[in-house]
Amino acid sequence: MKLLNKLLIFFVLIALSPQISAKKQVAWVQRLEPTFWWTDMKNPVLQLLIYGKEISQAEFKINYPGVSINRKELTDNTNYVFLYLNIEKGTQAGKFSIVMTKGKHKQNLVYELKSRRHESSNRESFTEADAVYLLMPDRFANGNPLNDSIKGYIQGVNRAIPGARHGGDIEGIISKIPYLANLGITSLWTTPLFDNNDSNYSYHHYGCSDYYKIDPRLGKNEDYLRLADTCHANGLKLIIDVVPNHCSSAHWWLKDKPAKDWFNEWPSFTSSNYRMTAWTDPHASKSDLERLTRGWFAPNMPDFNLNNQLLFDYLKQVYIYWIEYANIDGMRVDTYPYNNIQVAANFIQSIREEYPKMNVVGECWVKTPAEVAFYQSGNKNKNGFDSRLQSVMDFCLKDVFSSAVNEQEGWESGMARFYAHYAQDFVYPNTNLIMNFLDNHDIDRYSTAVKRDLAKFKMGLALLITTRGYPQIYAGTEIMLDGIAGSYEGHRFDFPGGWKTDKRNAFTPTGRTTEENEIFNYTKTLLNYRKNNSVLHNGKMMQFIPYDGIYVYFRYNDSKTIMVIANNNLTEKQVFTERFNEMLVGKSKAINIVSNQGNAINEALLIPAKSVFIFEIK
Repeated sequence: MKLLNKLLIFFVLIALSPQISAKKQVAWVQRLEPTFWWTDMKNPVLQLLIYGKEISQAEFKINYPGVSINRKELTDNTNYVFLYLNIEKGTQAGKFSIVMTKGKHKQNLVYELKSRRHESSNRESFTEADAVYLLMPDRFANGNPLNDSIKGYIQGVNRAIPGARHGGDIEGIISKIPYLANLGITSLWTTPLFDNNDSNYSYHHYGCSDYYKIDPRLGKNEDYLRLADTCHANGLKLIIDVVPNHCSSAHWWLKDKPAKDWFNEWPSFTSSNYRMTAWTDPHASKSDLERLTRGWFAPNMPDFNLNNQLLFDYLKQVYIYWIEYANIDGMRVDTYPYNNIQVAANFIQSIREEYPKMNVVGECWVKTPAEVAFYQSGNKNKNGFDSRLQSVMDFCLKDVFSSAVNEQEGWESGMARFYAHYAQDFVYPNTNLIMNFLDNHDIDRYSTAVKRDLAKFKMGLALLITTRGYPQIYAGTEIMLDGIAGSYEGHRFDFPGGWKTDKRNAFTPTGRTTEENEIFNYTKTLLNYRKNNSVLHNGKMMQFIPYDGIYVYFRYNDSKTIMVIANNNLTEKQVFTERFNEMLVGKSKAINIVSNQGNAINEALLIPAKSVFIFEIK
């Protein structure tokens, strides 16, 4: 009997031996990106990055209706294959096998094509009608304390250290979307959310260590989709922050570079010269441009060589993937001129070809309106360059805001700065799509610029929200959140009340100080008025030369006229309206949009010291 049992076990083992062998076989592929894709994309070609030990030796076959292998691209690193597929229009969604063969051995990769949302390619984007709210997820609100520290991730939460992680996350943002909608915000721009397992300063996420993964300390991939859904349910659009210039030194590529020319490398660390003016300088040297574009932004941010077509295609697909997956409405491009701008333009256009209505705002941090305008699409630059950026950020106007209200009036100071700035708007192809801001995550808080002077701060808000272009509000500006001048971390304080352990909750009226409520209510009034009045979206603008510290401009269209009067003096001033008659003909009354009080047009208007009055002219 024992012998019979032994023989039975022997024959069973013989029969199962191929299966046991197969189970022990090590998978050839360690990474496959993107993890899935969609049918009926405008561009039928999909690049798959396949990574594994000596994977370049494998041959690939696909047997799925409508899907074929376009080409197989290799690099000098035999651990990578870039497999280009062609997905015909009308291909059915579903899963299929990619059969890999090495000699007599085979393995299968299962890949999935999903169906797109209806009219996905024609999605609407942000416009001049929007008011954009910028926030850094780590510093806004902590909705899930359980993800503050994650096994395998170097940095956990330590709110006592300004440059450490503080624990804000996507769940926290989702919980505050109704707050933003109530404030009058119509678009949300978050700084990046991708995985960043760097050893220091990982909280800002402008370096990435995995492009197809939301950092688990911020949430999961599906949480990003929930954020978009929550925004849309509350009337907000969602803008993704695009970083084409660099990744994190913690990216898995750094352990095994896909190609020798994947990054811009130097014999020793070489930073960018940060002089974006070199692009518009007709006398610029090639060496300065090379240092600008190939130098690294920071030691822990390896600089991409987007002239490598494989990298270009990979990164382009990353953002198409997230726009499609998370249902994103717009794009903001980080550090645009640090790239080769011709390549950057092609990069942005390649994404917009998939989403023709997608608006893109670019960070082009230069010092003159002519330079800023150079980067707005539609500008007829002498060299024929078109950035493909529909919108640009007005860093020059930011400087005016920080200076003008702090100065005594003069020929070139005070309110004259605003006049001179807008007088140069002739350089822009579209002034409606200029993003205006008092502050953001990279510059001093406006509260520090005006030394927490309530009157000056309200002046800045009024002039921001009523001028041409559209406003961007940085998280905390609506409560005059404090800061420390000259320090990155000084621009990035936590929002009070975003953490359960906070002593107060500034997301609520009872948790705000009297001063904070005054600023919040003022901001809310102006933003909601702007939201409901198209004259402040795309109405024309007429300004009058400032005299005696009084600056007046109008926004107007066929149905409405808005008059803005700024008094930059330390005393109350009477403003007589005769000088502005060309905008007041046939009008008789001025209604203050904040107080709702009316004045007859022919009466002298009393404007308090350091204030801005906004009138709807009837």
